[in-house]
Amino acid sequence: MQLKTIVKIGTITSVLLFCFAVGFYAFMRLETTGRSRDVNLFSLVPSNVAGVLESDHIQGVLDQTSMLNYNQELNGFHFPGLFDFFMAELNLYVQDNEHGLSEHMDHFLVSFHEPVSPQNQVVYFQMENADEQMLSDIFRNYAAEYFLPKKETYRGKTIIVYPLSHEEFIAAYIEDTYFVVSYQKRLIEEVIDAQMDDTSLNNDVLFSQIIARKKSSEFLTLYTQTPSMPILKMNQPCWCEYDFHLNSDVVYLTGETFGMDELVLLEDMAETLKEVPIVSEPNLFMSSDKDSTSYYMNEAYDANESGNRLLFNECMSNLSNEASFSMVVDMQKVMDSPNRFQTYLSPFLLKNAALFESFILSAQYSLNGNRPSHMWVFTYKY
Repeated sequence: MQLKTIVKIGTITSVLLFCFAVGFYAFMRLETTGRSRDVNLFSLVPSNVAGVLESDHIQGVLDQTSMLNYNQELNGFHFPGLFDFFMAELNLYVQDNEHGLSEHMDHFLVSFHEPVSPQNQVVYFQMENADEQMLSDIFRNYAAEYFLPKKETYRGKTIIVYPLSHEEFIAAYIEDTYFVVSYQKRLIEEVIDAQMDDTSLNNDVLFSQIIARKKSSEFLTLYTQTPSMPILKMNQPCWCEYDFHLNSDVVYLTGETFGMDELVLLEDMAETLKEVPIVSEPNLFMSSDKDSTSYYMNEAYDANESGNRLLFNECMSNLSNEASFSMVVDMQKVMDSPNRFQTYLSPFLLKNAALFESFILSAQYSLNGNRPSHMWVFTYKY
C-alpha cells in the first residue's frame, strides 16, 4: 500500500469534520423513531481499505456545531464525493417529506479505497425495514428520468444500480438491517466478498483490538492505515485512530498508533524523531527536544504575562513539555510555504492549507506510554 495515496484521506482528519458540518447540518432538526437490532458494520468492510470514518451519533455531533465560534467558517468547506452527495440528498428528502430517520441510522461508516479519490468511497448505514423505501426513493428521485434502476446479481446477492446521468451511477446493496452504497459497483462486490468469505475488516486482528476498546458513546473517529506524520515511516502494519472533540474555539483530534509489536513501533518512531530540527521563528515552533520545548514554552508564557498577549504564545504555553515531538504553526504560514512542511504535514493538508488559514495548529506526539499517542489541536484565531 503506497503511503502517498493513503495520506490523502487519513492524516488531516479535520477536513472530514468540516464535511460533517456541511453535509449533515440540517440533521439537527430530524426526529428519530424506532430501533432495530444492531449489525456489525465492520463485518461488511473489505480489509484492504485505506481508512474508515465511524460515528454512532450524527445528531450529537451536529448539535455541537451551532455553539462553535467558527461555525460560520464551516459553511465554506466541502468534501467531494459520495459522502456529500448522499447526505445532501437524504437531507432534502427528509425536509420535503416531513419524515424522520430511525435513530439507529445515526451509526454509519464511510470507507476509503485505493486509488483514493472522491469516487472510491463506500457509505454504510444500519436501518430498519421502513428506511429501505425512503432510501430507494431518494435515488429514484435523483436518477435520470429516462433510466430505470437495474438489478444485478452477484454471488446470490442483489445490487441495485441507479443511473444519475449518462456517465455516473450509484450502486446499492440492501438487506434487512443495513444499507451500503457506492459510486463503484466493483466496491459493492468487494463488500459482498468480504462478507461472504469472512475476510472483512472485522477479521483484522489488530483492528479488532482497536475497536473493542471504544466504550464511549456519541463519538466520531477516523482510522487510517498510515502513520500520523509522513516522516514516521513504519516497518510493520499499523493503524492510527483520530477521535474528534469540539469546543467553542478548538477542534481536538486525539488518538494512538497501533502495531502488532508495540515496542518496535515505539523504538522506530523514537529513532525517526531524532532527525527533527529545532525551529523557533514567528508563528512557527518545532522540536523533538524536551528541554528546548520547555524553554520556549516558558518564553511564550512570560511574553503573554508581560502584556504582549498573542494567541500563538498561548498555544505554545499550553503544550506538554513531556511530548516527544511538538509543533505549533499558524496555518497561514503553511498556506504561504506548503513545500516547507511536506515532511511533517500530509499532502492533503498542504494542498488544502487555505481552508485552515483561520486556525493555529498545535501537534504533539508522545512515546511515553505503552504505544505512541498523538494530539492535534486546531485553535480558531478570530
